[in-house]
Amino acid sequence: MHRRHSFHGDAAARGGPRPARGRLRLLRAVTRWRPWHSARLTLAACVLGTVALGLFGTGGLDRLSITGAVPSGAPATRDSTTLAKRYGSSAPDLVLLLRAASDVRTPEVTAAGRTVESDIRRAPGVGTVASYWSTSDSALLSRDTHAALVTAELTGDEAFRAKTAQRLVTALGAHRGPVTITPTGAAWTRAEFLDDNRADLLRAELISAPACALILLFVFRSLVAALLPVVSALVSTAGTLAFLRLLSSLTEVSVYASNIATALGLGLAVDYGILMVARFREESMAGAPLQEAIARSVRTAGRAVVVSASIVLASLSALLLFPFVFLRSAAWAAIAVVVFSAAASVIVIPALLALLGHRIDRLDLFARLRSSGASGPEGSPGVRRATLAVTRRPAVAALVATCVLAVMSLPAWHVALGPSAVDDLPQHSKTRTAGVAIRQDFASAPERGLIVGLPKGTPREDVDGYARTVSALRQTAAVRTFTGQYRGGAKTGAPGPSDAHEDSPGGPLLTVTSRFPAGTAESAALVKQLRTLPAHGHVLVAGEAAEAVDAQSAIRRALPWCFGLIAAATFVLMALFTRSLLVPFKAVAVAAASLAATLGCLVHVFQDGHLRGVLGDFHAPGYLIDTSTVFLLATAYALSVDYEVFIVARIKEEYLASGDNTSAVVAGMRRTGRLVTAASLVFATAMAGPATSQVTPLKLTGVGLALAVLVDAVVVRGALVPGLMTLAGRANWWLPGAREVRAVRGTRCTADERAEAHGDG
Repeated sequence: MHRRHSFHGDAAARGGPRPARGRLRLLRAVTRWRPWHSARLTLAACVLGTVALGLFGTGGLDRLSITGAVPSGAPATRDSTTLAKRYGSSAPDLVLLLRAASDVRTPEVTAAGRTVESDIRRAPGVGTVASYWSTSDSALLSRDTHAALVTAELTGDEAFRAKTAQRLVTALGAHRGPVTITPTGAAWTRAEFLDDNRADLLRAELISAPACALILLFVFRSLVAALLPVVSALVSTAGTLAFLRLLSSLTEVSVYASNIATALGLGLAVDYGILMVARFREESMAGAPLQEAIARSVRTAGRAVVVSASIVLASLSALLLFPFVFLRSAAWAAIAVVVFSAAASVIVIPALLALLGHRIDRLDLFARLRSSGASGPEGSPGVRRATLAVTRRPAVAALVATCVLAVMSLPAWHVALGPSAVDDLPQHSKTRTAGVAIRQDFASAPERGLIVGLPKGTPREDVDGYARTVSALRQTAAVRTFTGQYRGGAKTGAPGPSDAHEDSPGGPLLTVTSRFPAGTAESAALVKQLRTLPAHGHVLVAGEAAEAVDAQSAIRRALPWCFGLIAAATFVLMALFTRSLLVPFKAVAVAAASLAATLGCLVHVFQDGHLRGVLGDFHAPGYLIDTSTVFLLATAYALSVDYEVFIVARIKEEYLASGDNTSAVVAGMRRTGRLVTAASLVFATAMAGPATSQVTPLKLTGVGLALAVLVDAVVVRGALVPGLMTLAGRANWWLPGAREVRAVRGTRCTADERAEAHGDG
């Protein structure tokens, strides 16, 4: 039997610092189990608090914003506001496709179309409204004359416009006399994304929650033990939703933050709960009394949880650098999730353990299915064999793992980012159908239109020259203004009834139609040229393509600072935790390699359009959705470092106990590898629902995060990390100016284990 130590002696033997008095008082209050007063009071307070927070948080979901994809203060947003004030005109936010069985110019269809236009014009939150019937504009009439468009420019910010579009579409209905009404446009598309996301996430929770419970049940071999991480997840989710409701009273918060709270709350809280429960069972099975087992679990696994939470907190807080409501909301949601998950793991779970004691092992539903060789307190035999194979040939294992990650990373070299569009909705979506029909059946699709405002006082001949120059650009399909209509650098017709007149109070106004959808490199080039072509003053440019350019510019500016901050925070916190320089450097490097591999796979699938038969049909626009990809990468990095902390913490503990680096790697991997695998499986299963969504951004997030955690658990943690740590040897734990820690031989690794690790047994 291994030698045991006193409460303080054990901490000193493992090289850890003595717990602070405040932490000791908290520890004793949480883990005291006779006469159970403290644990019962703690749990009663947690139950009441969780219920109250959950009710408070879910009651405020309707206060959250349904937008956030456009950067705050973007030039396109400012220009759109200015255009609306000067001209009463900007790019249309809501587009209605009215289709009839006959020619839309017949009296009956004309009356129905005018009625729809009149209803929209009278609604609050609506600016300029135009239709074929009021303007006789041929651009609003389909080629077969069986469909026409009604466009509306809405007032207010992005969130207000989306809510106005929802209200209008609901009030209009799907039919009006002889015409059917199908909505599309930027504002309505954003609202439609929200509805589809809610349905997919509800389905995801119904699918993933039972599957995660089965994984936990099989890992812990007990229904009671499997429920403890779930309790931690409930506490985390309830607390985060309440925090978001409070935050929404101070600033705009995206409704997607509530979805993030649910997904991350399940992932992180379950991860931390798995670590705490597994360590308690290990100490109990090794013969430690109940109170001592809980105390050791909090000092070891609890410390790893706090360090991991700190690094994850720093990583996801970096999203606050991006000027997007969605990403900032995601950052605040992640901050709350991490804090509540860590608190639940080091307070609620120890209190539950104090009350349950050894009854935690009851109700093993898979006892008959489990082999007799299941892992015990010494860890997983399968992980031990795999790690031994790695440590005996560490250079080969590290090289193979590096080559695998490098091959997976290759497509990332041509990554491109762009906005979400109507094509990202499910194929059965009427909104997507309307968008495709307008693009195919109409001479000029409103979604590809850009509104350009020239300075007041610009001479007529300069307006004509500017329009000719713009129409001659390769990316331009057509230009319209009060001087006429232009194509290919030449004037092709007289101005239409809806074109701004020369005496417009705000100055000349042009409508430019791009040949390419927003988000493509061609449309971005067009926006940049419109903004830089010589004119008599500042040129205003508004439209979806301009918003996409501003979003990509904002991401490019913030991305280096974001990931630089994440890497620096990881290095500093890991260095303080491990008292090493090489281990934190390795942690940042392997997390970056894992991230590059994930990004390469996403580019191959969602940007280049491969594997549709495997993952289900989805729209591949030739780029990755910008805000979804940024959030995905930050979260994947945080999860990667999360697993790194779990493994390195245990390897260091074994090294301080044995003094032998190779045997410490084997022992640490044996005791944590199975837990990391279980945690990654739980998180990947939680992402299975979003991964099956037909909404492209949601599918991208689900597939990306599931792939990231599985690649990290199998390739990085299974081969690369143990291989590199074996190669580094004692250099892993070198720190300039620090005294070498003396090992306490025999505390963990026996002589036979050390011989086996070095291949002598």
